[in-house]
Amino acid sequence: MPAAPRTAILATLLGDLAMAVAKLVAAVLTGSAALLAEAIHSAGSAGNQGLLLLGVRLGRLSAGDSTGLALARERYFWGGIVVFAVFGIGGAFAVHAGCVVWSADAPAGGHAVMAYGVLGIAAAFAVFSTHGSLRQYLLSARGRTFREAFFEAKDPTVAVTLVEDAAGVLGTVAALAGVAGAQAFGRAAFDGAAALVVGLLLAGRAALVALKSKRMLLGHAAASADQEKVRRILALQPGIEKVHDVTAVHLAPHDVLLGVALDFRPDVGADEVRRIVYSIEYRIREALPHMRRVYIEAGSVVRFWERAGERKAGNG
Repeated sequence: MPAAPRTAILATLLGDLAMAVAKLVAAVLTGSAALLAEAIHSAGSAGNQGLLLLGVRLGRLSAGDSTGLALARERYFWGGIVVFAVFGIGGAFAVHAGCVVWSADAPAGGHAVMAYGVLGIAAAFAVFSTHGSLRQYLLSARGRTFREAFFEAKDPTVAVTLVEDAAGVLGTVAALAGVAGAQAFGRAAFDGAAALVVGLLLAGRAALVALKSKRMLLGHAAASADQEKVRRILALQPGIEKVHDVTAVHLAPHDVLLGVALDFRPDVGADEVRRIVYSIEYRIREALPHMRRVYIEAGSVVRFWERAGERKAGNG
């Protein structure tokens, strides 16, 4: 990833951390459960940005490292940790806190100006971020159906980011409504209801990130159009008798492992087999650069040498 996107990720990470600290301080001073839930929400967003930076680093290491296959998917493991530690536990805690405050229905706390100030700044950041992610999503979805762009994308980052940013806007609006309701009616039950809404948003966000991590950890098949393009490349290669199988699996959004099982014609010599294999790998990587790992299983190479040995024994 170029330096500019890395800088943007780092800036967003620092912004999320700053908002998490500000919301936490405001929650302590105001006693607002909604602000506490929003602090957890911002901490989760910061964790996601940290995962993006980790993915950049692991992507560079996996390019030529012997453990690259594991490194390419490691960030999805850490994504699961963030889901469990921040969104899962944090969401459950926010729901619990909201229910407690709702049922207690105590008088509303003070320091409303601080709460409005922090949430107002958070809302401005959330709306600005959502506008940018929506624009990116519309660009990535151009020429594709909603299902293809949102549910079947091999790189789900854009769609997930849009949902996360939208959840951030909804959470901030809910917290603002809760604080305003508590101040207007003098009852903390409104604040508790807002915390409950934010907790449910965190739980939904956890489910979304968990689904994304599961799909990529288990392996997601490459696009059928890409596999068909590989078959066309193989069909143009001389010396191939039969293509048995073409399997392409995503290790990461832009990192595909390709496995090809084929037979060479019996009259193709070892030097020619080597040349054809090199040609196949070159043409595939030229046409599909995201297929960074290409493995060719030439089953008939073994049979070729077996037949050669049989012919030699027969002549002897």
